[in-house]
Amino acid sequence: MQMKNSKGEVVAEQSVGITKDGSTISVNTMYDNGRTVVQNIGVRDTQGNVRSESILGGKLLP
Repeated sequence: MQMKNSKGEVVAEQSVGITKDGSTISVNTMYDNGRTVVQNIGVRDTQGNVRSESILGGKLLP
């Protein structure tokens, strides 16, 4: 899902996916003037354990 400002520019993207083993991957990317500001990635496995990572100024996942 994309979030846009009043000018129609993409300011954020959010996506969620489920792997074959049942883990859930959540990715939230924020932009400023087309440049990636931060990307947050969260992974929850089938045991309920959560790992998260924030990447500043770039993207790890598309």
